[in-house]
Amino acid sequence: MSKIATRLPNAEEQATLQGATAWVNEILEKEFKTKVRLKGTREDIPTLHTMLSEGPYTEDVETELTSFGMVFGHVLARELGMRWVIYRDDDGSDYALQYQDLSLFLFPCDMIVKRVEEGEDINEVNLEAILENLHAALAEDVANAAKHRQS
Repeated sequence: MSKIATRLPNAEEQATLQGATAWVNEILEKEFKTKVRLKGTREDIPTLHTMLSEGPYTEDVETELTSFGMVFGHVLARELGMRWVIYRDDDGSDYALQYQDLSLFLFPCDMIVKRVEEGEDINEVNLEAILENLHAALAEDVANAAKHRQS
């Protein structure tokens, strides 16, 4: 079993997380000619769906989808009560969302990329359903962790 360590993102990593939102908001302004800006709430999901279906916006589609995953991660963090951490194990490190101090992690940067790599059409990636499924799974995992601590 690999050793897992986490820490809060440093200033540069925080800037990367915020930069993803700034990049998406820039696309909204320049490509969509709208005043709509993402706020990291559930209300961002329809805008993200539209943007994903209209893209790609760059030559580097994987990096682009990773950035959209970060932006979706801001929604997940707020909606699920999670926080950004840097997750490190034997395979390397990555941005992750952690629930409290439990070993419950999500990796939103990879969520969209992996679905597309596995053959899912970008127009079929349902962020609202992902959020709801994660909400239900997190509630179950938290309940199981609480039972485990009591026994």
